[in-house]
Amino acid sequence: MKIYRIIILFFLITVISGLAKAQPNWQMVWSDEFNGTTLDNTIWAPTNAGTGFGNKELQYYSSRPENLKVENGNLVITSLSEKYTVGTTSWNYTSAKVSTQNLKSFLYGKIEARIKLPGAGNGTWPAFWTLGYGGWPACGELDICEFQGSQPNQYQSNIHTKDYNGTNGTNFHNIQPYTNISDSFHIWSIEWTPTTATAAGKIKFFFDGVQYWTFSSLSVISADYPFTTPIYVILNLAIGGTMGGTVDNAIFPKQMLVDYVRYYQDATTGIEEVSSSEKPNMKTVFNDNIKIDFPSVFSGKKLITLIDINGKIMVNKSTDDSSFELNGSLLNKGMYLVKIETEGKVFTQKVIKN
Repeated sequence: MKIYRIIILFFLITVISGLAKAQPNWQMVWSDEFNGTTLDNTIWAPTNAGTGFGNKELQYYSSRPENLKVENGNLVITSLSEKYTVGTTSWNYTSAKVSTQNLKSFLYGKIEARIKLPGAGNGTWPAFWTLGYGGWPACGELDICEFQGSQPNQYQSNIHTKDYNGTNGTNFHNIQPYTNISDSFHIWSIEWTPTTATAAGKIKFFFDGVQYWTFSSLSVISADYPFTTPIYVILNLAIGGTMGGTVDNAIFPKQMLVDYVRYYQDATTGIEEVSSSEKPNMKTVFNDNIKIDFPSVFSGKKLITLIDINGKIMVNKSTDDSSFELNGSLLNKGMYLVKIETEGKVFTQKVIKN
């Protein structure tokens, strides 16, 4: 019995130790605090359209200050009940939507926003969400926070992939109760980690710092897991549509306030997805080029990707050689991620250009 207890204790210590080592060290590398009086158009692109957006939404998204502004340290999105005409087409509601598409992208890490949702009232549908690049739904969609004014005591998160999505009613979703959630600001976030040779890719969802859901690359077949490439962030307040439902015209105006959007990366010096004896050899600080020497387990063709802190792919090369020199002479100073993939092996290493 004592031997069994010792074995069990040793096992628990080993597991706990492993979990402790696996905890990320999140460091903020970018944020928009929405200070000042203007929207940063180098980061955020407003939408000016009213196409229904595939969801039968009723609003026209406008970049007018009546619908979209930065004020008192917040991004302010206001929906209005009004007749608004563009050309020969009219809408009965206006609102706003902004995204970082083609301006700022994110690849793995932690993304969070502090938001005050509009209050109860039938017809509103605010969201904080992301999309990948390419056609929907294969590009992948992460609805970090969605809210229905008709359901004021809950919020939900949704995930859409090529095979599991809202079109066929099979998207993954998680509904969380919270009484009068729109009475104050709250923080929604995801922690997104890559698939490695030893671990599944994961997207963990948090509300005010408490985890409530995990989606894994094992939740779908590998060909249907799209969250391996850069994504962009979207903030909007829709009216009506598939989730907004019937609109009560007496509720307007309605506002969604965003205090900030922040992006963090794991500051661990290296993420070892292969054993220490199998690691490619490279310097973590470089001036012009990064010389990489590959161990014997990295035989055959190797895909080498260099990614900046915004998730943008800067270099994408392949080689069959046992060593390779990655040209970084044109890169700006700062931190980058080198990702090396070969059959059955994945290695990532943070590097810094002086």
